[in-house]
Amino acid sequence: MIEWGLLIFIAIILVAYALSMIPDGPDDALARFRQECREQGMSFEETQGAVSLRVGLVQLRRLASDRCVEKNGNMSRKEINELAGNIAIGIAAAHGHQAAKSFVAWVDSCADEEILYDDARAARHRVYVTSLRSKGLYPHPRAPMPPDLRDAFKVA
Repeated sequence: MIEWGLLIFIAIILVAYALSMIPDGPDDALARFRQECREQGMSFEETQGAVSLRVGLVQLRRLASDRCVEKNGNMSRKEINELAGNIAIGIAAAHGHQAAKSFVAWVDSCADEEILYDDARAARHRVYVTSLRSKGLYPHPRAPMPPDLRDAFKVA
């Protein structure tokens, strides 16, 4: 009888461990964020405004990255700010002027590299590298090693 009890106990522990390994659902992160906002004393409207700011930032990142890739990396901060302004108009219509001001301030505090996704950053990097190479300010990736540097690494 003790053997069965021990086996059942181990089985319960294994099932509990297996259940804890199940990944979060798509809405679990949103539910946790809303719960954190409630614990901080935010109202429903403030919580929805905070959610819309995060959604707006993700939309801005995707739109700006897509446009930057389409333009082969030739995108200025002014164009990113125009996209942010368009998204801010939607946020202002849904959640008020203060939420839109917070969104614009958040975007202004972010560097371009924080806003753009990896594909757009790579496209911009190619543009900068090409322009620097044409001026002779960026070495070619397979440039021969200068003789002095090559000799410095030879074993005497």
